[in-house]
Amino acid sequence: MANDDVSVEILTRLPLKSLFRFKCVSKAWHGLISNDDYLRRRLPLLTSAVFYHCSAANREPRFACTSNDAGELRECGLEFFPLHGKSDIVDCCGGLLLAYSASSASFYVLSPITKRWAGLPPARRTTLLSVLAFDSYHSKGYKVVSFAGWLPQGSQIEVFSSSTGGWAERRVHWGIDSDSLTASLRYFAGTLYVLAYPHHIVAIDLDDDALPCRLIDLPVGVKPGACVDRSGGRLHYACEEEGRIKVWALEGGGGGGGGGWALRYSVDADAILRRVPGNLQQKQLHLLAVHPEREGVVYLRTPGRIVAYDLGKEELGEICEFRKEEEKEEKEKEKTYLVQIWVFPFSRYMSDCLAN
Repeated sequence: MANDDVSVEILTRLPLKSLFRFKCVSKAWHGLISNDDYLRRRLPLLTSAVFYHCSAANREPRFACTSNDAGELRECGLEFFPLHGKSDIVDCCGGLLLAYSASSASFYVLSPITKRWAGLPPARRTTLLSVLAFDSYHSKGYKVVSFAGWLPQGSQIEVFSSSTGGWAERRVHWGIDSDSLTASLRYFAGTLYVLAYPHHIVAIDLDDDALPCRLIDLPVGVKPGACVDRSGGRLHYACEEEGRIKVWALEGGGGGGGGGWALRYSVDADAILRRVPGNLQQKQLHLLAVHPEREGVVYLRTPGRIVAYDLGKEELGEICEFRKEEEKEEKEKEKTYLVQIWVFPFSRYMSDCLAN
């Protein structure tokens, strides 16, 4: 064990590409790098998928990630996926991307770091909303949830499981009007959590074939830009309220039962902005995500940057730049629009669940 401890300390100081190469040294190294929980906790967090459009004509959405200490966003090409120009990225979870081709009504699951992909068999019905469910801590397999028809208080869905290789038709009932559901959702530990107005989280158990749902009451009403996340194994709700960034944790178990919400952090948003580089008058703050393992750390977006902020210590952490200084000329010609972002530890990219 002592040798492994020393190896882990060394591995945490290596760049991302070197870690992936060292996975091939032996089975022991592969297992250490892929499965060691302590190593995962020590590794930096990535803004793993940033999609953005440019105002120039005929420009495809781009995928970028940061994997170096400087926090620079580096473009990761999707050319390894032969249908990248004929399909759209519709979701991301645990380091995997979900692509959908409307022309062929086909789904594909991609890993942009390992550059592997897998095509799914066709679903029986046209999808209205598609969700990728993958948590490497919970299972080696993944699921794709296709919402195929809305009901007054539920939905007709199809669920693909990589374990079975097939689709299963189901019907879910969440007990509140379907119109109250928002687009803010998270999957982890077998459950899909969806924010719903006025003050609920809908929890859908994807591990149970019957897909039972339960409602979790929130401590306050759902705010614009609010998010539900996991941090430290517990369910968290974060939002901006009355000029403050607030984070609640669900006590009594991360799954949602046997406890109530506790306000863990409440920090003045202007105080955070004053610590972010740049012109204060031009700054805006948008909540993106809660760190999945370091409780109290949130990820925020300001113009041109993504920053990590420790609400407990009131300290600014990693800063990821959208644009490099040497690209000023290009910035004059094209305006960048952030479409969507996902945040998680980069070790979750190290998945062997794709066959191609």
